[in-house]
Amino acid sequence: MNELNQVPIVKQDMNPEEEVKAKTLPIATEAMGIIVRDQTTLIKANQVFLLIDAARKEIKDYFGPIVEKWKETKKSADEGRALTLRKWEKAEEPLVRARMYLDTQIVDYKREQDKKREEEQELLRQEGIKAEMERRKKEEKERLAQAVELEAAGATEEAEALIAETIEENQKPVEVYIPPTATEKVELKGMTTVTNWHAECFDKKALFLAIGQGRCPEAYGDPNMAALNSQATHLKKEMRIPGVKSVSETKSRPTGR
Repeated sequence: MNELNQVPIVKQDMNPEEEVKAKTLPIATEAMGIIVRDQTTLIKANQVFLLIDAARKEIKDYFGPIVEKWKETKKSADEGRALTLRKWEKAEEPLVRARMYLDTQIVDYKREQDKKREEEQELLRQEGIKAEMERRKKEEKERLAQAVELEAAGATEEAEALIAETIEENQKPVEVYIPPTATEKVELKGMTTVTNWHAECFDKKALFLAIGQGRCPEAYGDPNMAALNSQATHLKKEMRIPGVKSVSETKSRPTGR
């Protein structure tokens, strides 16, 4: 399946509903066989992920008008809509499972690659800092030697100015160039990943103790998950509330591009 607009071949004698449902299983089967382990399989997962959304839209385009039609018939609306919604859900179920599977594969791979890139960037940053500090040390040594020569030659003011300039240079913030990492940034086509945060209370006693001691607002005592989730969304990893931890959930979503 090299192109996103490819669809499985269906028999001509099928009715429209059967045709729509017949397209889902091959796509879902292919998706469930993908294991993202490198750039090639990531691209494949990306393509099939978008193909799943396209297939789900086709299912929606077919069943949606039927659902709306049942709405117009007051007498049998509830029964007809319920039956059609069950058919809709059943037709889409393999794609939903396949999409969730690919989402996990893509997110896990991206998280692993991002972690590797961050580690490589930090190593390169530390190496850059080390090189810069060594350069400054060498330059300081040369300047001080030059200042000693100036002092010996009677150029006291020039020597003092050179020493002051050296001190000023050494006090400047260390800024280093970080070259590209060996691990490439994961790029997705037509989709992106979104990280959401929410709070989980794992130790109510610690939370209530903190509230009793005035270290946390009373609003957290219910526990008020809306308030805690708001803090998790705002502070992310930096959230510090006794008995509560910040948990992230990353999922893929189409970008429409």
